[in-house]
Amino acid sequence: RAKSTLKTILAPVLAGSLESTVANRAEVQRYFGPAKFASIETKLAWSSPLSRLCAPAFLSNAMRNVIMCNTSFIITPITYKLYYPQEKKSKSSLFWYGMGMNFAGNAVAITQQALWGRALDYCAENGGRNIKYGEVIRNSLKKEGMSAFFTVPKWGSRILMNAPVQGSLPWFYNNVLPLGEGTVLGAARWVVCSMSKGNQTAFDSADSNPGARSYS
Repeated sequence: RAKSTLKTILAPVLAGSLESTVANRAEVQRYFGPAKFASIETKLAWSSPLSRLCAPAFLSNAMRNVIMCNTSFIITPITYKLYYPQEKKSKSSLFWYGMGMNFAGNAVAITQQALWGRALDYCAENGGRNIKYGEVIRNSLKKEGMSAFFTVPKWGSRILMNAPVQGSLPWFYNNVLPLGEGTVLGAARWVVCSMSKGNQTAFDSADSNPGARSYS
C-alpha cells in the first residue's frame, strides 16, 4: 500500500517536471524574445548543462504543471470515485465534475503562472540575475497584494485556454479511450505473436543447420 501511495504521489510530480523540462526553455525564449534571452543567458553564465536546459523560472513552471497533473489524474478520479453520490454517477456527471475540478485547480495554478512571469521579470533586471523566489513574492505582494498572483480575469483566461482539453481528460480516459481499446490490444497481440513466430522459425532453421550459426 505504501508503494502504491508513493507511486500516486510521484507520478504527477514526474509528469509535470518532465513537461517543464521539455517546454520551459521555449516558453522563456518566447517571453523574452530570442535576442534578449540569449543576452540574459550570457549574463547568468550558467555552467551546468541541466540549468541551461531547464532555463530560468523552471520551478514555478513545473509547479503549475504538477498542480494540473494532480488535478486531472489524481484528485478528480479519486474524489469522484469515493465521494460522488453513486446514484448520480454517469458519463455526463464525470465530464462536468472534471470541468469543475479543473476550474478549482486552475485557481491555484494561475498563482504559479503569475509567479513564473514575475520571476522572469526579476531575472531580466540589470541584464540578467539569478531568481530569488522569496524576494519576488515579497516585492509583488508589497506592490499589488494578492492581485499580483490571482485575479478573476487571469483565472478566466486560464480556464478558457486549459479547461476544454485538460478538464475533460478524466471523462476522455473513461469513456472515449475504451472504445478503441479492444482493437488496439488485439493488434498489439497480433504483432507480438507474429514476432514470436518469426523468432521461433529462425531458431528452428538454425537448429536444422548448425553450420549457419554465428558465435562471434
